[in-house]
Amino acid sequence: MMIAVSGANGFTGRFVCAELQRRQQVFVAVLRPGTDVNWMKTHHIPVRFADLNDVQQLTSALSGCSVLLNVASIGFGSAPFIVQSCRLAGLKRVVFVSTTAIFTQLNAGSKAVRQAAESVINSSDLDFTILRPTMIYGTPGDRNMIRLVRWLDRLPVLPVFGNGRSLQQPVHVTDVAWAVVEAAMTTAAIGCSFNLSGSVAVTYNEVVQLTALALGKKVYRIHLPCGIIVACLQMLEHLHLELPIKSEQIRRLNENKAFSHEDAFLAFGYDPISFDQGILNEVKLFRSGPEVWE
Repeated sequence: MMIAVSGANGFTGRFVCAELQRRQQVFVAVLRPGTDVNWMKTHHIPVRFADLNDVQQLTSALSGCSVLLNVASIGFGSAPFIVQSCRLAGLKRVVFVSTTAIFTQLNAGSKAVRQAAESVINSSDLDFTILRPTMIYGTPGDRNMIRLVRWLDRLPVLPVFGNGRSLQQPVHVTDVAWAVVEAAMTTAAIGCSFNLSGSVAVTYNEVVQLTALALGKKVYRIHLPCGIIVACLQMLEHLHLELPIKSEQIRRLNENKAFSHEDAFLAFGYDPISFDQGILNEVKLFRSGPEVWE
């Protein structure tokens, strides 16, 4: 059985590749033309090139494969082309990675695109599974928790927009990678969608405290009124100014983002690690330097 992994060179994609190698599965990475392949060469991973929006290229790249793990974002309109390419290549089993951000109450620009993508997938004749991770973290390359880690490592004071009591449930990248591969091997996951969250939900204040504890630092939170900050940022955004943070990010931070993963546990045994353990692992990698985690 040959497996194709699209989005293989991304943060989560590389962990999916590592999980496949751990299981000694035969697979090929599908990368955008022009992508740097040094990481793939270092890890002895064969590569094929295709633009996910180019049906001819992607159909060719999927030739001989029986499973596709689409770790690439479906938030850029590529889902119809992927579905069509799989049909033409005679490939039925596909795992798509989406996101729990489709449930946001905010009018996020990518929300409609991702919802439309899931609709295309659900109406297809593929043996699909859709996985929706929450915020993914796990190494200094995650672009999410590492920002907080770096801030708290430098400064003892953290501004918090709002009361900090909104629920968060970050998921470790190794748990996501395991779930992507395991779901692909599980017949009971076909035709289903699953949320992938961390072990338990914690408040944002607890996220800050657990991160500081992992760093061995004390932190003092300064809570700022969310509504006023959002209104000011929105005025500045109308002036098309470059800002370090967007009003939508602050509003999103104050949404509850707790999601049950019980369905994934029942279907294929998904059992993620706790946030305190996950952030401790990330801090250890942060301290060790990029030569260890890259």
